[in-house]
Amino acid sequence: TTFVALYAADDGVYIAHVGDSRCYRFRNNKLEALTEDHSLLNDYIKMKRLTQKEIDDFPHKNVIVRALGMKDTVKVDTRHEVPEVGDLFLLCSDGLAGPASDNEIEEILQNSSGDIQATTKALIDKANSNGGPDNITAVLVHWTGA
Repeated sequence: TTFVALYAADDGVYIAHVGDSRCYRFRNNKLEALTEDHSLLNDYIKMKRLTQKEIDDFPHKNVIVRALGMKDTVKVDTRHEVPEVGDLFLLCSDGLAGPASDNEIEEILQNSSGDIQATTKALIDKANSNGGPDNITAVLVHWTGA
């Protein structure tokens, strides 16, 4: 099982994740990944041993190297962020982030009317229209201030 969470506190937000579920921040019309996949593909990319074509054709894209339940204990990556008013945080499974590219997600968020439910539905619809081969989980959090 993969996992991503966001906890809002007085001093900002805390993000925790394991596996290939992701957290993004959308600020000033730009999407930024705040987590890094714990996947075989990402490990190869970090070692810079793959060309873009090899990344696109990588046969084991869904192999994760860290997840809940693989061992008795697991290292959970955490980070602290200080949000700005208007930030959107997207927490999602690979069912969204796999079929929908970061550019497609960013475009949907840029064209959002501000309706969180409609925007979340648009993200899920995009993943489904791109093949939607996996379960899709998406949560949007709009930061309105402390």
